[in-house]
Amino acid sequence: MIDLHMHSTHSDGKDSVVEILKKAKKKKLTCISITDHNTCTAYQELKQINIKEYYGGKIITGIELNSKALDIPIEILGYKINPEIMQESLKGIYLSPEDRNYLEIKRLYKKLLKFDIKIPSDFIESYSPDKYASQYLHEAITKDEYNRKFIDNDAWEDSLVLYRKYMSDPESPFFIDMNDILPDIESIIKLIRRANGKVFIPHIFEYKHNSDKILNYILENFEIDGIECYYSNFTKEQTMKLLKICKNRKILISGGSDYHGISEENKIDMGNGRGDLEIPDSIISEWI
Repeated sequence: MIDLHMHSTHSDGKDSVVEILKKAKKKKLTCISITDHNTCTAYQELKQINIKEYYGGKIITGIELNSKALDIPIEILGYKINPEIMQESLKGIYLSPEDRNYLEIKRLYKKLLKFDIKIPSDFIESYSPDKYASQYLHEAITKDEYNRKFIDNDAWEDSLVLYRKYMSDPESPFFIDMNDILPDIESIIKLIRRANGKVFIPHIFEYKHNSDKILNYILENFEIDGIECYYSNFTKEQTMKLLKICKNRKILISGGSDYHGISEENKIDMGNGRGDLEIPDSIISEWI
């Protein structure tokens, strides 16, 4: 079994690089990739330790880059990248996570007031920029039952659903326009190619009702190498649909849990996701 989508403390994961390696060994994963958001510094750390002391499987270099398609925030995965080239190329492209989070909160505040969504009066003053805007918003709006009418029950219970289904949808009152700070998909693809990497579309069905139009837009307008067909939140039908697309288009297959470390809010585990994810080793035989 493999897992090619996970995050360490170098971005928003809870586990250190060494903790990830130890857990991957314990779970008998034969191949992994650490795909931190907008940074490759985990691979700088890997160069400074004796990897075999903690994990004996294969490691594919990876990164998950924020981008936009059809004015909707998305992510793109880059695999088999040169970490040094990528890290150098990233300079000046993204705001720091803290600066981006704070900018999101300020823009969100104005929109919430416009739509009469009930939030605490100290919404901005009480915000700590080390927390995702989606998590902070979720905490704020779920304090008042009045706000239930703006979102469905799934989003009321889960901040990630709130982000994917509402905050990333241009038609939603919770949408935050960050187009001015997000690189477009063409720029991101060039960035990955410059680092000698392969371009993959991750977790496409996480974009909810926008999923199909985003997928079709990317497939018809850009040259990509593959699609993440196995993912913690995918149904079997969704996985089969993506596998069929990959077969018809003769593009590569990937899969990952999107592991961030186990917490009370996030139950996705390395390797097996929510418990039923199983990514076969054979899918990477064509590109590893």
